[in-house]
Amino acid sequence: MGFLLFVLAIILIIAGHIVKSLRQKQFADFYEETGLSVFNEALAAGYIVNLAVPFRLGDLLRAFIAGRKMKNGFSFAFATVVVDRILDVIVVGFIYLGLFLISPAYSDDAGRSAFFYVSLSLIAIVLIVIVTFARRTVKKLIRTFTGIFNEKIELTLMFFFWSMITAFRDMAKRMEKKKLLLLTAVMWGLYTASYYVISLAIRAMGGEASLMYVFSYLFSSSSIDKGNLTNGYVDGVIVAYLALSAALLFIIGLVSGMRNKDGTAEASDKTMMLLPQVREDDRRGFLENYFEGDRHAYVRGYLEANSDIQIISDYSAGSNATTLYAIKDDRSIFRKYVVGADAEKLHEQVEWIERYREVLPLPSILDEKQDDGMTLYDMPAVSGASGFFEFIHTNPVESSAAIIRSVFDSLEKGLYSKASGVAESDVTDRYIDEKILKNIRLIEGNHRWAEFLRQDEVMINGRKVRGFPHLKAAMTKEKLKEIFASDTVSPIHGDVTVENIIIAPVSSGYEGGYYLIDPNTGNILDSKFIDYSKLLQSLHGGYEFLMRTDRCSMSGNEIRFMSGVSRAYRDLYGDYKRYLGERFNEAEVRSIYYHEIADWLRLMPYKIEHDENKAAIFLAGMLLAADDVIGDKL
Repeated sequence: MGFLLFVLAIILIIAGHIVKSLRQKQFADFYEETGLSVFNEALAAGYIVNLAVPFRLGDLLRAFIAGRKMKNGFSFAFATVVVDRILDVIVVGFIYLGLFLISPAYSDDAGRSAFFYVSLSLIAIVLIVIVTFARRTVKKLIRTFTGIFNEKIELTLMFFFWSMITAFRDMAKRMEKKKLLLLTAVMWGLYTASYYVISLAIRAMGGEASLMYVFSYLFSSSSIDKGNLTNGYVDGVIVAYLALSAALLFIIGLVSGMRNKDGTAEASDKTMMLLPQVREDDRRGFLENYFEGDRHAYVRGYLEANSDIQIISDYSAGSNATTLYAIKDDRSIFRKYVVGADAEKLHEQVEWIERYREVLPLPSILDEKQDDGMTLYDMPAVSGASGFFEFIHTNPVESSAAIIRSVFDSLEKGLYSKASGVAESDVTDRYIDEKILKNIRLIEGNHRWAEFLRQDEVMINGRKVRGFPHLKAAMTKEKLKEIFASDTVSPIHGDVTVENIIIAPVSSGYEGGYYLIDPNTGNILDSKFIDYSKLLQSLHGGYEFLMRTDRCSMSGNEIRFMSGVSRAYRDLYGDYKRYLGERFNEAEVRSIYYHEIADWLRLMPYKIEHDENKAAIFLAGMLLAADDVIGDKL
C-alpha cells in the first residue's frame, strides 16, 4: 500500500510540474511559442540541482537550459523563472498565513515562514513596480552600474536588465489573468494533493509524517539556505520522491523534445525578439539610448516595428526614417519605418511607389503597417543587388555615367512627361519660405556656431571659401523667384541621391540594371530640377563621404575634418556636369545648382537636432558647394 501511495504521489507532483511548465510557457508566449518540453526539461534539471544546492540556485540552471532553446536567450528565460518564483512565493506565503491562523500546533514555524514569505513577496512586488514603472531613475542607476565594466560585460549586463524590465512590464500588462489564476490554482492543488499522499505513504511505510511536515520540509524559511539531502528515514523518502519525480519529468521532456531536433515540436514560428539587432554595435547603440535618454516613443516604436525580424544592418541616412536590412521568415528584406510626426509621410511614400511601379523601376512592397503614430513597409532584398556608391567605385566611370543617364531617361518618360506647366507663384513662394529661408534662420540661431557664421571668409580643411553671410545674401526671395521662374511642375521622385539608386542584376527583372528607392513626397515645389539637384548633392557636394565622417573641429573661422571625395566621384561629377549642360540651357542649369544649395539647407535641421557636432560637417559641405555656385566657379 505504501509503495502504491508513493507512486501516486509522484504522478501527482509530475502533473503539478507540467502545469507549472505550462504557466511559465504562458509568460514566454508573449515573445515566442517555445515547446512545453523545453520548460519540463529545464524545470526538472533545476529541481535536481536544488536537492543538493542551497538558495534555490538550480533556478539558474533552469533558466540556462530554457534559454538555450529560446531565441531571446538566458535573460528572457531568467525573467520568466523569476516571475514564476515570485508567484510561488506569494502562494506559499498565503498558505503559511492560513496555517498560522488555523493550526496552533504549528504556529511558531508557520508564523515565521508566513512573515518571511509575505515580506519577500512584498519586497519583490515593490522592486518590480519600481523597475517597471519608475524607469527614469532606475535606468540611470543601471547605466551607471554597467558603465564600470568593460564593453563586453557592460553590453551583457545592459541586455540582461533590459530583458528583465521589458519582460516584467509586458507580462504585467498583457498577461491573461484568468488563465494565470487557473493554472496556479490547478498546480497548487496537484502539489498539495501530492504532498498529502506522500505523507500517507510515509506513514504506511512505518514513518511519521503529516502534510504540514512535508510542506515545512520543502518550504520552511529555515530550509531556504539548505539543500534537501538530509539524514533520516522520513527525509530520505521525501528526497527519493523529489528526485524520482524530477528525473521522470526530465525524461518526459527529453522524449517529447526528440520529436524535433531543437526540442520545440509544439512551437510555432511566432517569435518577437526582445532586441532584434544582430550586430553588437547596433544593440549597444539601442541600449545606450534606452538607459541614457528619454526617447520613449523611439524605443516603443522601434520594438513594435521590428519585433518580427532579425536586423542585420542599419542603412538609415539623413532623415527621420530608419532603414534596416533584416531577415523575416527566412527571407532577406529591407524594412523602412518612421515613428512620430513623419509616419503619415512614409505612408505617402508607399502610395507613390504603388502608383508609379508600372512606369519606373521601383521595388515591390511586401507588407505595410500603420499603427498609433508608426508606419513601416518591407521591400525584398534583391539577390546580387548592391548600392550605386559601391558600383561607382568598382566599375569604369562610363558604366556609372550610363546608369545615371538611364535613370533620368526613365524619369523623364515616366514622370516628367506629365508636366503641368510652370509652377504657380504662391507654390514657389512657399517652397522658398519653408525650405530655404526658414532653415537659414534656424542655422543663424545656433549660438554655438555664432562666431563662425559671422565670418565673410572661412577655412574648410585649408580651403578658403565664402562664409555664411554670402550664402544668405545670395538666397533672397526675389533672387530665388527669378532663378526658379522656369521650373515646371510634374510628378518627381524627390530624392535621387546615389544612395537611393540600387544596382540589380538584369536577371532579377530590372531590365535597366537598377531600381530606385525612397521617394520624397514632401517637396512643395514638384520641380524635376530637384531630382537633378539631389544627384548633384551627392556628386558635387560629396554627401555620401560626409556621412562616413564622424569627427570635426570648429574654431574661429575654421572647420577641419578628415574626409575627401574619391577620384571616381570627381570623374563622374565631371561627366554629370557635362550631361546637364547638354540637356538644359544655362538658366535651367543655374536653377538645378541653386536647388542643390536648398537641398543642403533642408538637410540641416535634422543634422542639428540629432548630432550638432557632426552637423558642422554638413555646414562645411554646404558652404563648399555654395562657394562654387555663388562664385560662378562651375
